[in-house]
Amino acid sequence: MIMRRKAQSFLDYAALIAIIAISLIAMMGYIYNSVKARVHHAWADIYHPVTGVR
Repeated sequence: MIMRRKAQSFLDYAALIAIIAISLIAMMGYIYNSVKARVHHAWADIYHPVTGVR
C-alpha cells in the first residue's frame, strides 16, 4: 500500500514537471519575439530619434 502511494506521488510530480516544461517550451516563441521587439524599439529610439518608435 505504501509503495503504491509513493509510486503514484512520483508519477504525479513527474507529470506536473512535464506539463510545466512543455508550457515553457511553447511560450519560448512569444518570449523571443517580445524581446526582439523591445530591442528593435530601443535601437530605433537610439539611432533614429526623430522617426523612432514612441
